[in-house]
Amino acid sequence: MINININPIAFSIGSIDVGWYGIMVTLAVITVITWALLSIRKDPKISYDTMINAALVGIPSGAIFARLLHVIDDWSYYWQNPGKIIGGSGLTIWGAVLGAALGVWIYNRFTKRSFGYMADMLAPGIILAQAVGRVG
Repeated sequence: MINININPIAFSIGSIDVGWYGIMVTLAVITVITWALLSIRKDPKISYDTMINAALVGIPSGAIFARLLHVIDDWSYYWQNPGKIIGGSGLTIWGAVLGAALGVWIYNRFTKRSFGYMADMLAPGIILAQAVGRVG
């Protein structure tokens, strides 16, 4: 096993610790949004507003599902510590991907847009964001 001695806390602001994982997840989200906005410059079928609105739905739904799947995955711990379900630490990438996809799918259903078309446009950015987030 490779052991890397890096402090998981990047910096602290008062009593709030900011970890490297959180920084990398934030950079991954910025990466996929930037990819999406750069992709629609060449495509008149989707507007900037549509993509920003999809992000405003996809990001919170991804975060909620990431936490939900983490809690389900480690249910034996959270069954004994229910107070740590909300506000605790831990996320899963698959929950984030599935939750964001579900949120964007629901958004596209309400706006009568093609989810497949938007998914095709976002797929390379999602893969790049996976690489960025994996560093954390």
